[in-house]
Amino acid sequence: MRNTLEILLLGGYMIFNSYSERQQTLAGIRMVSCGHIFAEPGREILRPHGREDWLLFYVAKESETFFLDQTVVAEEGAAILYAPGQKQHHQYRGSKRAEFYYVHFQCDALPEGIGLATSRVYSLSYRQEVTAIFEQIIEETLQKRPHYELLCLSRLLYLLSLIQREAAQLDTSRDKEWHSVAHAIQHMNRYCDSNARLEDYAAMCCMSKYHFLRVFREVTGVTPMEYRGRIRIDHAKELLQNSYYSVSEIGEMLGYSSLSYFSAAFKKAEGFSPIEYQKKKEKTAL
Repeated sequence: MRNTLEILLLGGYMIFNSYSERQQTLAGIRMVSCGHIFAEPGREILRPHGREDWLLFYVAKESETFFLDQTVVAEEGAAILYAPGQKQHHQYRGSKRAEFYYVHFQCDALPEGIGLATSRVYSLSYRQEVTAIFEQIIEETLQKRPHYELLCLSRLLYLLSLIQREAAQLDTSRDKEWHSVAHAIQHMNRYCDSNARLEDYAAMCCMSKYHFLRVFREVTGVTPMEYRGRIRIDHAKELLQNSYYSVSEIGEMLGYSSLSYFSAAFKKAEGFSPIEYQKKKEKTAL
C-alpha cells in the first residue's frame, strides 16, 4: 500500500498522481508525471489538440476504447503512445472499475533506436512485468530519493523497448502469414478457372479456414472468393475484346458453372452483361 500518495478526485474518478520536480534527462528525455488511474464506467478523455508532452498510456485492467483513424477496443495489456499535439480521445465503456497507468515525458524526439509509431495500440504479453515497472516509476517519483529521475527514465526506456520488441515480433509473425497467403494468390492468378474452396486455399497456406480468411482480408481488403472473382472478370474482359470465343465458352473457360452465373457475376462487377460489354468494345474499335 502507498501511504504518501496524492489522491485527486476528478469527476468522480480516483487518480494516484505524482510529479517529477527536477530537470534531469536521459537520452534526451525528461520525466513530467506518472500515475495510476482507477476509472469508473463512462470516463472519457478528449484532448482535440493533445498535450505539450508525450504520453504513454497503459490498460492494466478491463479495457479502453480509443478513437483513432478507426475505433479500437484495447483489452488488458494494451499500450498507446501519443506524441505532443496529437489528438487524444478515449473512453472506458465497461461496467466494472478499470485501472490504467500513464507516464508523461518531454523530448524533442524519441531516442535513436526507438521507432514506435504513435496513436497506435500495442498489445503486450508481459503484463505483470509492465505493471511492476509503472509501479516502480510511481514509487520513485513519490519518494524522490537521489537520482530518482534517472531511475524512472531508465525504466521508461525499458518499457518503450519492450513495446518495440513485441511490435517487431508481431510484425514478423504477420509478415510470415502474409507471405503464406501469397501462395493462394499465386494459385488464383494461375488457375482462376479452379473452383477450389476456401478450405482448399487455407490448406495451401497451412492455416485453418477462419484464420486464413481473416489474414487474407487483412492483406487484400476482400475475401478470397471476391479476389478470385475479380481476377476472373479481368480475364473475361480481355477475352471478350480479343478473342473469337463465344460468351458461353469464355464463361466455361473461366470456371463459371453456367452462362447465367457468368453473366450475373460480370454485370454485378461491370454494370452490364458480357454481351453488352463485347458489343460496346466492338463499336469503340470501329
